[in-house]
Amino acid sequence: MTVVLLDIAALAQAPIEGNRAHLNGDRVGYYLTHLDQAPPVVVFDTGAELLLADGYHRVAAAQQLGRGTIRAQVRRGTRRDALAYAVSLGVGQRRMTADEVRAAIRRRGGTTAV
Repeated sequence: MTVVLLDIAALAQAPIEGNRAHLNGDRVGYYLTHLDQAPPVVVFDTGAELLLADGYHRVAAAQQLGRGTIRAQVRRGTRRDALAYAVSLGVGQRRMTADEVRAAIRRRGGTTAV
């Protein structure tokens, strides 16, 4: 997949810093010094909006650094595809059950159509 430099403001979401209580300060701090070496965030292009499916800590770090763009892997898909991807990451990387991931997404104000 192609990696592009994406305008953070183009993401269909509220600003991450203001409403993402789930952000881990240590992880954001890590990305403040390692952002350029970090993998690109994953965004789903639904045709109507760009949905961030993976990379909230990296986006928060980019914003703290005053950057307006971030390296992103953009995939074509639906909102459901983006949510399914986020759930699979939570299960695989965070050792959470799919139900726990869906509950976390709901707490953050997202929908859980998966």
